[in-house]
Amino acid sequence: MPDRRSPLETKSAVEKVVLKAGAAGAAHGDRALGMESNITRRDFLNATLLTSGGALLAAVSPAELLRAKSQANGRNGAMHPVPEDDWTGYGGVGDYGNSNGNTTAVFEAGHQIRDGVFESLPGDVIDTKEIYDCVIVGGGISGLAAALIFQKLAETGKTCLVLDNHPIFGGEAKRNEFLVDGHRLVAHQGSAFFPVPYPRSFIARFYESIGLKTPRLEYQRWDGSSPEIALDRTPYLGSAPYGLYFGAKFGQQRGVWLTDAQAKKLEGAPISAKAREELLKYNSLVDANPPQYHGDAISRRLDTVTLEDHMIERSGISRETIRTFLSPDEGGGYGLGPDALSGYTAYAFDMLHPLDISDETGQQMFPDGNSGIARLIAKTLIPQSIAGEHSLEDVCRNNVNFAALDGAGSPARIRLDSTVVWVKHDWGKHENEHDGDPAKSRSVTVAYTRGGQVYRVSARSVVMAGGSWTTKHIVRDLPQDRRDAYAQFYRSPCMMANVAVRNWRFLYKMGIAGCQWFEGLGNYMQVRKLALCGADTPTIGPDSPVVLTIKVLYSYPGNSTEQQGHMGRAEMIATPFRAYERQIRQQFSDMFSGTGFDASRDIAGIILNRWGHAYVSPAPGFYFGKDGNPAPGEVLRAAPFGRIAFANTDLSGMPDHRSSIIEANRAVGQLLDQVLD
Repeated sequence: MPDRRSPLETKSAVEKVVLKAGAAGAAHGDRALGMESNITRRDFLNATLLTSGGALLAAVSPAELLRAKSQANGRNGAMHPVPEDDWTGYGGVGDYGNSNGNTTAVFEAGHQIRDGVFESLPGDVIDTKEIYDCVIVGGGISGLAAALIFQKLAETGKTCLVLDNHPIFGGEAKRNEFLVDGHRLVAHQGSAFFPVPYPRSFIARFYESIGLKTPRLEYQRWDGSSPEIALDRTPYLGSAPYGLYFGAKFGQQRGVWLTDAQAKKLEGAPISAKAREELLKYNSLVDANPPQYHGDAISRRLDTVTLEDHMIERSGISRETIRTFLSPDEGGGYGLGPDALSGYTAYAFDMLHPLDISDETGQQMFPDGNSGIARLIAKTLIPQSIAGEHSLEDVCRNNVNFAALDGAGSPARIRLDSTVVWVKHDWGKHENEHDGDPAKSRSVTVAYTRGGQVYRVSARSVVMAGGSWTTKHIVRDLPQDRRDAYAQFYRSPCMMANVAVRNWRFLYKMGIAGCQWFEGLGNYMQVRKLALCGADTPTIGPDSPVVLTIKVLYSYPGNSTEQQGHMGRAEMIATPFRAYERQIRQQFSDMFSGTGFDASRDIAGIILNRWGHAYVSPAPGFYFGKDGNPAPGEVLRAAPFGRIAFANTDLSGMPDHRSSIIEANRAVGQLLDQVLD
């Protein structure tokens, strides 16, 4: 989902800090920052790697970092065991403890596909002899939804298999779990909230089918020991009080806080009069002429310009102000700043028609984000997959029964740690049986790697529910028109940093529940009250332990959409956990030490969730095509390719779990209408 915040609430740093290997001399020192504290994280790599030259400045892979680590420890005669993975970092506890974002193993498996390792199947591929009516590639919300819809619409006895490359299903809809001072804290890894749908809409009916019959959830109450301040339900700044922080970038070496900024009309902010005037003007604008429906003349014109140019045209503010204060988060729902995006991205999400997104009560969120949606789908698809009853509380709180996911004889199965590397129609024994026409093929071979071995299964139909960046490589007989379409899909990275703190009184003392800043890592965070179905306690106050989520986007204004995605991934991949941890601790110390915050004492744990291809980032022309050519998504959505249909939120250009479900429904419907007999 995009950030539903006013422009003054969506400023972001354009300074991107590439963390240098030699940056060991933080202002307060590692000990003061708590870098060596016995907190809920692994004992990470000692400082030798961080001082071993400038290798980390290049676009190296996680595996290369690990090799460098081993060499450094060998040179220095390390007497302790080498840490398992200093790039992935601590993953938390519980079902998701070894699946925080794209881990090293996931990255390396994906890069094998990219690098052409499986251009042909190896001679020792293991044929499982399994035949499924439908194999679904990708176990995110789109893939899970496709499996559930297939099971509901296909005749009894039809079988499906979901193959996913992660240790647990959900895609970007996963959770992190911490244990802090006896409390179990939960936060989202990526996909965050869901808006209340119209009660008889397709999405509402899908929610009801998975047990979400009352989308409006109940939330924590205020702990009465301190005067109450308002808290929102999501991690995005909204109606709850928040502050703006201005640091060294604005000439404020000790930092300056501005609270109640809108009421004060930014008076006291160390910014130019021009910037203040433009931001206030932009914030007060009401769009008098938005698109009325997807594909109308207004939406088509917007798709011919960048979002940045549309903002300038609409409000008259300068490009400098946009790039200094409104980028990347004005386009943050798509991963990049507005200079790289289609102007239509400002309106595309509205075409999914939430009931009351403008009202904060219309924004709902499970404690673990849309992991709650993924878990509800899995529980409905395979009732034994999560212990307990099919209630929101049991599905949110109970453990996944991994053995039940891939049970022999089950009509629906989920196979984890399985990276699909090859999908191709079977041609039969005699080449002239089908004249090269995939529509005449009777099956599809699907091959995947697991535990260092390659396996294959046979499918009567396939739904490609994974992302565009892998699908275009692994469908081996993909025709040129689909390849050309996939070449127009650009993806950008994101890192979600979840920081568990023992209390948030350092914010409360300033009368705020959240804040924004304009330099460093990320640009906002907020305390949120949790839905009771998965909360550790029914109340919340300033002394409650909480998880603060920082969304880190990587934008490089002035470069193309494609280049920005590559540059962001290079920056994210080249930075080890410890360097990011140091920056987070230093940043918190700089911002909050004045209200009693102590990083060594108050930070209980940090989990990084790195998503290399987190967002589809539509450039101008993505939605409705250009130069007389059709839109790339429409080429892939129009019809199956032989026995293969395409799903995933990519195709809609709206990175939202609702579009994931809608695309899954379309893809399954196409297979049932046109392929399966």
